[in-house]
Amino acid sequence: MSGQLFWKVALNRHPFRSAPDIVPVLVQPPMLLGCVLFAVATIVWFYALSRYDLSRVYPLQSLAYVMGAIAGMIFFKETISTWQWLGMLFIIGGAVLVAKP
Repeated sequence: MSGQLFWKVALNRHPFRSAPDIVPVLVQPPMLLGCVLFAVATIVWFYALSRYDLSRVYPLQSLAYVMGAIAGMIFFKETISTWQWLGMLFIIGGAVLVAKP
């Protein structure tokens, strides 16, 4: 999720509208940092998969939706509706139930 935050920062600075925009977008430091963070997250995911049941760790990825929405609100001043909050509560509740031993 943190990688996507940096990608959003980069794309806010230089929007990707057409193919010629790709190089200036990709060489921005926030974009590169976001890529590095995605690589680190992939390594952490490999570790989790090697140690825990897929049926328990995979549903926990749904918490990224919640963290992404809250990060959007904090860092980008996005608004979250009552329905979105309710949906996030359901996601959290479901993740807790699925992860319980």
